[in-house]
Amino acid sequence: MSEELLIDEHVPEKEEHRSFRNYMRDVTLGANDGLVSVFALVLGVAGSGFLPREVLLAGIAAAVAGAISMAIGEYLSTKSQEEVYNSERAVEMDHIQNHREHEIEELYEFYEAKGFEGEILDTIVETIAADDQILLDEMMMAEFGVIEEQRRSPITATLVVGIAFFIGSIPPVLPFFFVSKTINGIIISSIASIIGLYGVGAVKAFYARSKPLRAGVENLLLGAAGAAVTYGIGFLIGGSV
Repeated sequence: MSEELLIDEHVPEKEEHRSFRNYMRDVTLGANDGLVSVFALVLGVAGSGFLPREVLLAGIAAAVAGAISMAIGEYLSTKSQEEVYNSERAVEMDHIQNHREHEIEELYEFYEAKGFEGEILDTIVETIAADDQILLDEMMMAEFGVIEEQRRSPITATLVVGIAFFIGSIPPVLPFFFVSKTINGIIISSIASIIGLYGVGAVKAFYARSKPLRAGVENLLLGAAGAAVTYGIGFLIGGSV
């Protein structure tokens, strides 16, 4: 088997990994928001003295409503980004077609700022400028910091965020389906949510190439602090009614 064929076989895998990385933000954002917001709400309701079934219903409602809200918000945000990108890309193509020399001057400035000079600089710019599509991609990256491979589908981002939020909301809600006493649900829900918060933080750090232990503990503490506040508020309100 030739070396060229071996390289071609690995191209789809690389593209798949790159595409997946584009949505890691959506996965971690959705899962973390599901965990934190629903965990906080569940403890707030539980702290008010509601029965396990009532806490469960409130948690399910929060999980479904939150997933829908997050999904819609992500769709509108990502779609807006795509519209802006497409608009700027059309303007940039017009500049290339009608003000080509100015665009090439900007390309020279961009690579000079990176430390290239002399014949190497000329070769880089001439090679890029020889193809309008390559020149367009390069100018979009130089002026807006966005490359084609980083673009995200609004539909995919919507599904990823919505599903991740709902999955993230399961640990704090599910225990109340099995318990007969609210306090038991609070204990199990807290343990499951704390583990989940640490896990999400660690995974996020792994893909960001930072320290998983530190990020996991940080995420855990922040989420637990928020839940503790809502539990305290719920306890005070429940005790005063």
